[in-house]
Amino acid sequence: MRKRALLFIAGLFVLAAVVVSFQTPAKTQDDPVVKKIIEIGTLNNQVMTWNDYASNRFGGRESGTNAYNDAAEWAVWQFKQWGLEAELDEAGEVPVGFNRGPWFGKMIKPAEKALQFGTPSFTAGTRGVQRGPVVILKADPFSIPGRSANPENVEKKRLAVEAAIAEVTANKAAYKGAWILIPGESTGFARDGRRGTSEYSDAKLIPSLTRMMVEAGALGTIQLSKTEPFRMLDGYVESWDKLPVLPDIKLAESQYNEIKGLVEKGEKVELEFDIRNWFKMGPIKYHNVVAMLRGTTYPDEYILMGGHYDCFSSATGAVDDGSGFAPAMEAIRLIRAAGGQPKRSIIVMLFAAEESGLIGSQMWLKKHPDMQSKIFMMINRDGSPSAITGASVPETWFAGIQRITEPLVNLNAKWPFKLERGLPRAHATSPGGTDSSSFEMMSIPTLSFRNQTNYVYNHAWHTLYDTYGELVPYTEHQQHSALVTAVVAYGAANLERPLPREGVYLADGLYASLAIGPADAPMQIMTTLDYISAPLQTANFIRIVEGKAAATGQRGMGPGPAGPPAGGRGAGAPGQPRPEVPPIGTIDIGDKMIKGVVVSEVQKSVAVARLPLTPNPALKHDAAGILGVSGPNAFYLTLQKNPALDKTSTAIGKTIAGLDLLPKVKKGDAIRSVRIVRVGQAARDFKTDDEAFKKLLEPAK
Repeated sequence: MRKRALLFIAGLFVLAAVVVSFQTPAKTQDDPVVKKIIEIGTLNNQVMTWNDYASNRFGGRESGTNAYNDAAEWAVWQFKQWGLEAELDEAGEVPVGFNRGPWFGKMIKPAEKALQFGTPSFTAGTRGVQRGPVVILKADPFSIPGRSANPENVEKKRLAVEAAIAEVTANKAAYKGAWILIPGESTGFARDGRRGTSEYSDAKLIPSLTRMMVEAGALGTIQLSKTEPFRMLDGYVESWDKLPVLPDIKLAESQYNEIKGLVEKGEKVELEFDIRNWFKMGPIKYHNVVAMLRGTTYPDEYILMGGHYDCFSSATGAVDDGSGFAPAMEAIRLIRAAGGQPKRSIIVMLFAAEESGLIGSQMWLKKHPDMQSKIFMMINRDGSPSAITGASVPETWFAGIQRITEPLVNLNAKWPFKLERGLPRAHATSPGGTDSSSFEMMSIPTLSFRNQTNYVYNHAWHTLYDTYGELVPYTEHQQHSALVTAVVAYGAANLERPLPREGVYLADGLYASLAIGPADAPMQIMTTLDYISAPLQTANFIRIVEGKAAATGQRGMGPGPAGPPAGGRGAGAPGQPRPEVPPIGTIDIGDKMIKGVVVSEVQKSVAVARLPLTPNPALKHDAAGILGVSGPNAFYLTLQKNPALDKTSTAIGKTIAGLDLLPKVKKGDAIRSVRIVRVGQAARDFKTDDEAFKKLLEPAK
């Protein structure tokens, strides 16, 4: 076996032909429509107007509320004013509707004081103004996680609920006409469950306690809520004949503790609440809002942009997701106002019921299977108010997006646009945290912008604070993002040829993603891993780069940077800076190859073997970018065709992204990280732990 320090990765496709396909008759910065979009977007940007209407003229747009349905009808009307085709697209329904009025509360005795509180949606209001003393429920079923997968917790909760019911039953007179302080810390969900299940109980244990408190004549329950963040989410009403009747108050932590302390000292505490939560006989349907600017040349090819339109009704959804859907609305207005007539159709979607499980986006995709293969880019924004500062795109998109975004590079000195080349990624296989994952599940390419903001998203996310005032200090950020979105969407829709789907998502298989060079801007290279024809050598490579994670069977991704973001929340607050991670190895340069030697302590944590370097019958060293192994802690990447290696080494992969970067790798460059990416069940089932590795070794001995 030759002692070659090992290398990386091979290429799946070289993209010269693809680059040509993006060329347009004139440079983007010379396009009069783009110039006009920038002029209007700079001098007369109205992104905040659309957020103001949706948030302040209609209120909390929760699916199943009048506020949502009224706001949806307005959005259709507004799109039509701009000359777009627009419609309501039915997404789902709730069995009973909910509407929220104002809510008031105060301490009457021992001193008058306003109270800070909220109630989850689809929970009961008071019967007008109601005043009463405070009693404390001591038994605590609320702090026990209630998961059906954990029978021990379910049994503990059952016993705690029985103890609480016994406590109420033993002294019903004390609870009559009283507010009950219940234990536990609110997560924002309703006391009796959400969408037919319960955050706090399995087998509907808590509702049985609620019924007992109602029978005792209690006015409502009060639970502690952290005020930063002040989470306020939802409950569920199964039918009109099962409306909730016991208010579910989440009170600010300091006031809860103050009241509890006074009662425990024997002082009489009297509270007054007026909570106007109202219901509406259902079923109540809710809809996506879909608007389209029809393409002139390829009307059945689409660029899609948007964000979710719904929110939790305890606030008005100005941040989540007014900071997302409003820039999409303004972007299409800018395109229309500039006289844009794109070759492809541009769709703007305001998704319903994202907060209920991405219902709106999934329903639309289900109803339009014929359109899925014709959507060449989906832009989704869902997160903090922020300014777009760039994007990371796959190699197959780079030339086209670079041309489109040329006018943005120096448009705003605060936020110059920087385009980076990213790696192919695994597409989502299940619904994630935002609507773009619905599209990823269908292998529809999504674009995730890079953003800049100092807004702390957790402050507004699903809290009482998600109101228009939060957005006002970030007006310029929002205006800039709407302008950038307009330029990118129009440019993508106007390319001579559509952005390719190839190279965006990874096919099922096993891959290695390498980061080489400076910590702040490493070169990103990706290779395949042939675990079918070279399972032993591939397993050994994974053990080298994953260390203990591979040896123990964990799905470790290796140390170091995680690489560019996948599609998803397109405007989230920037994460905390990653701590500096020591490199896992260094690069050497050999004859016609890059050699990589893994030397970090993490990698030394797992025993690796000197393996017979037998030729791989399915993969030859017939090109640049072939990944192979040449020793127990070494690998290599070829810089050119090198058939001599077929006799002495084992090829285990080929470069599919970053092939042109290999000649730029220099001796002494740090190997920042090697991440193993598994796509598909077969790749996930390929084990490299100690036991599995021993079995792979046996035939080789």
